[in-house]
Amino acid sequence: MKLYRIFIPKRFNDGKLIPAKKILKIAEEIREKFGAYSFDPYGRLPIIQGVWTNNKKVRYEEEMNILDLFVQDTFDIQKWFKAMKEKWRQDLEQEELFIIFQNAEIVTY
Repeated sequence: MKLYRIFIPKRFNDGKLIPAKKILKIAEEIREKFGAYSFDPYGRLPIIQGVWTNNKKVRYEEEMNILDLFVQDTFDIQKWFKAMKEKWRQDLEQEELFIIFQNAEIVTY
């Protein structure tokens, strides 16, 4: 199993709030593909903040939502996430969109 973590910014690069419907559309696309996800778009704490600088020395400070998803580790799933990352990056008008994945094991009894 893999745990995918999708860091979804709350603001466009120009500082304007991203409409909730755009963020929830990403969550719905994931639900349609995999049947589930974990996400709290209205959570207040903890606030996930990130700071990064691009190769042109432009500094970005962001607040983000994190959407978590446990899925099987297959080439097709990796390929899907790679394609969707680019789509979502464009939809959210971002210079970059971060998706990480890590090995995960669900505890069973």
